[in-house]
Amino acid sequence: MPVKSQRLIGIFLALVSAVFFAVSNTLAGVAYQGGSNPFTLSATRFILPAILLFFVLKFGGKAVVLERRPAAIAAFLGLVSVVYTFALLMAIELLPVTIAILIFYLFPILTAFILAAFGAGRLTAKMLLSTFIVFFGLSLALAVQFGELNVVGMLAGLVSAFGFAIVCSVSNRLMYDQDSRLVTLYLSAAATATMIVVSTFAGNVQFPVTTAGWSGFIFSNVLYACAIIGFYRSIAMVGAGAATFFLNLEPIVVIGAGYVFLNQMISSWQMAGVAIVVGALIYASQPERGDKISVPSGEMV
Repeated sequence: MPVKSQRLIGIFLALVSAVFFAVSNTLAGVAYQGGSNPFTLSATRFILPAILLFFVLKFGGKAVVLERRPAAIAAFLGLVSVVYTFALLMAIELLPVTIAILIFYLFPILTAFILAAFGAGRLTAKMLLSTFIVFFGLSLALAVQFGELNVVGMLAGLVSAFGFAIVCSVSNRLMYDQDSRLVTLYLSAAATATMIVVSTFAGNVQFPVTTAGWSGFIFSNVLYACAIIGFYRSIAMVGAGAATFFLNLEPIVVIGAGYVFLNQMISSWQMAGVAIVVGALIYASQPERGDKISVPSGEMV
């Protein structure tokens, strides 16, 4: 496939994934209102993508076995995914969903720092300036209700951001070298197996008890499965930098979804903070002059 067409498809997948992630995380709040909890939702979130990808690859005549090293890396990413998913869902439970997502949305900046630290990217003055602007925007968004915000929720949000940044940074190379669907299958399977073990010994499983809660629970899982498959596919096609850039659409969608599904209002100061954060992330994600588009070698589209 021509590089230009591949990039357009990758960008489209990233944008669709951003919308699905946003609505999925918002519907998690509906599931909580219906009697569920973060542990239960995080325990079930990776089951559907693992099943879907297994049958897609099997019926497509593709291999469903990874070599030992990439399989181990994918399994590690699955473990980290469990941690950041649980942390994010906890943040959503303890904080207004818009605030939880804003904190989580530090991950593009954190990803850039991690890639630079390991020589897979450059940390420029532009990125440092963007980091300062992001924190300024977050301070505006948080200051309005700062006294009412849960400290544990904010820490959970930071853990989720750092965890997802690790996953994005490591998968940046792995998704290029391997079929992204197979890697995502292993990642999801490892995450599911981990949650089964954890549930057995320290389970606090609480399924919804209302119709609305079940609707939120089911659709949250379905949309998350579509989002995670699409996002990792987009990383394979355009790279982690570009994929995370187009996920900047998510905070905007979350604001609208929070209003529609959870009746959550946002003040003018918070709106200003959202605008600053999103603007800074978009600015930081713009490619530097002279950057080249890489072509993945691990799969054909």
